[in-house]
Amino acid sequence: MRLAVLSLLASACLGCSAAATPHPPPPPMAPVAPAPPPKDDGAASQGGEGGQAHAAALEQLRVARATWRADRQGSLRIELPDAAHWTRVKFWGVKSLVGYRYGKDHHAIVAAFVVHVDDETAAGACSAAFEQWAQPYVDSFEVAIEHDPPRAVTWNGKIVDIDALVARTATLGVHDEYAVAYATYPAWKKACIVMGVAIPARDELERAKAVRDRFATELLPRVRVLSAEEPKERD
Repeated sequence: MRLAVLSLLASACLGCSAAATPHPPPPPMAPVAPAPPPKDDGAASQGGEGGQAHAAALEQLRVARATWRADRQGSLRIELPDAAHWTRVKFWGVKSLVGYRYGKDHHAIVAAFVVHVDDETAAGACSAAFEQWAQPYVDSFEVAIEHDPPRAVTWNGKIVDIDALVARTATLGVHDEYAVAYATYPAWKKACIVMGVAIPARDELERAKAVRDRFATELLPRVRVLSAEEPKERD
């Protein structure tokens, strides 16, 4: 789980300056019926393998109806596809506002963090603060980045930056590939929310990117902040 979260952080930090690498078009995806993962018992897990179950879970995330979930502090809400099969989790070594995994095999991870700034209304302030906050985590990984052009959307009368990218990490001989999307929200006075999703590819990169793109275009722009002030508690 920690590798998934840190790959999100690393890719976010490095994505601003990395150049996209052209690749030939991917082969067509073999048809796979959507299916939710088995019931999650909530116990600790190191993730899972790929194969048919992972492909089916990604298809479920791509097409399932999204419903609202909230953090324990009552500070924000986000829509999650197939929300009943997401389990709230904590991340070792990283204080999050909220975190979820999709299935015990970590078919996807959603996490929200808070970063602090001098002026949350300044253009690019939230993104720059997140990059600085993430740098110690980035230093622990070798990360190659391919990213789409960044997007900006209007959110509560403010501008939110949304980035979609692919992060490839190689640490201690273990190679991981994730489709990642994250957004930075000027949520409170001198504080920003960073909300992101990381989907492990496990030989299903195109399906992982399809899920990522759903979050980037449909779900992240609709995140709701419920509290007037930054919550004191963290997960």
